[in-house]
Amino acid sequence: MASFTEEKFNLPRNLRGRNIHLNVIPTVSNLKNLINKLIVVDGDVSKLKQWEKRSYAAYQISKIKREVMNAPTKDSRTNLVKQHILYQDPNELGASCIDIYLVAYVAETVKPGKQAFVDYVVNHGITDKPNSAQAIWQVGKGDGNYLGVLNEDGSVRDWDFFRKWVNGLNMGKSKVYNKLVRDRIPEIIHQSGKSFNTIKLQQEEFIKELKNKAFEELNEYTNSAGNQEAGEELADLLEVMHSLAEVHGYTFDQIEKIRQRKAEEKGGFRERIFLIDVEG
Repeated sequence: MASFTEEKFNLPRNLRGRNIHLNVIPTVSNLKNLINKLIVVDGDVSKLKQWEKRSYAAYQISKIKREVMNAPTKDSRTNLVKQHILYQDPNELGASCIDIYLVAYVAETVKPGKQAFVDYVVNHGITDKPNSAQAIWQVGKGDGNYLGVLNEDGSVRDWDFFRKWVNGLNMGKSKVYNKLVRDRIPEIIHQSGKSFNTIKLQQEEFIKELKNKAFEELNEYTNSAGNQEAGEELADLLEVMHSLAEVHGYTFDQIEKIRQRKAEEKGGFRERIFLIDVEG
């Protein structure tokens, strides 16, 4: 389970120039359902319901749609969305997203819980309709809980996320990879002084990503120029094959024996034979 920094700080009422009391009444739609629906319709936004489109626009998911759809796990999707939020200008984000901050603000500066939130919203003139106040709570608390940044009572779970949201990220936009990498890559990135996010894949996801990696390395070999580059890409492909053999319960020596048996039965490819057709 991810660990979060517990060092609290005072949440400002103004989020980097965005008045958190204005334009915060959402259409009741949640981020989790939106993302799941987006995957089901293969990214075709026209197939989303109107309230789903509102959530899609509020989070500006269009900027990361393909990355979100290709993310292998729920954790990788939510991490991607959180980083995306941090890089956006709060003034350009819609109600659903800002509602997360408003729920946190009330919970930490007044009192956590739904009733305290509804009372705050009505008393501060955000809306005089209790149903609208409850909608803000439902969306803000629900989306914040889905992203792992809020607790069930609306209080802050991930203070590090809110600190970055309040202060803004001054660095350039991170490059999203969402792919399997070699074991020492995080160490190498760390030594370069850059920050990064990783997750550990479960077995089924690992096998899926190994297969994707095999296609990636094969494609790089296919596009290689010259023998030296071809050798490098073949070595990468062989490394993936070693891992695939292991996850399927084989040692590579066993795979080699299977290769030798098939070579004895059917031959190899040394003769460069290209079959054109077979009669009848």
